[in-house]
Amino acid sequence: MKRLIVIMLVVMIVIIAPFWTFDYVSSHGDFTKWSHTTIGYEHYEDRKKYYLGYDFTWKGIGKPTLEKVEFIKKDGTIVAKDDDEFKIEPYVSKNRSIGGLDEESVLKEGLHEDFIDIKNYQVDKDFYLILAVQYNGTTPENDINLLRITYKKFGVTHHRNISFDDGIITDPIEN
Repeated sequence: MKRLIVIMLVVMIVIIAPFWTFDYVSSHGDFTKWSHTTIGYEHYEDRKKYYLGYDFTWKGIGKPTLEKVEFIKKDGTIVAKDDDEFKIEPYVSKNRSIGGLDEESVLKEGLHEDFIDIKNYQVDKDFYLILAVQYNGTTPENDINLLRITYKKFGVTHHRNISFDDGIITDPIEN
């Protein structure tokens, strides 16, 4: 009887261990944002496009593949492609020379040639997220509050929320 219990226990461990290991390996890891860039509200008043750069690091097992990046406003709504307030295009860049630049400067210096589409970008430890932002709103009260990264690792889709407490728009200067 004891022998049967031991055999059953060993069989259960042999069956469960690979599933537990795969679950741990596929979900282990985290993105960390190391820098934050904002541009003053007064710059957006002429509806110009600005490029904002953010340093990110991946720490974990494997190399995740980015699927998409979503932006969530303070009121909880997701910025859509046809959003009236924000138009945001995310890119990845190996060049870390963009903090906060207007579109004219980015084009003149040729920095846009280094931009890579987010979709299917495989992260190898560090990457630099570039947001091309055009703000058409009247007040920055409903600024970006959260960035949601959707990525795949070992065929499993994951989501990671990154706080954007400072938003992407610096509040207007009060006189």
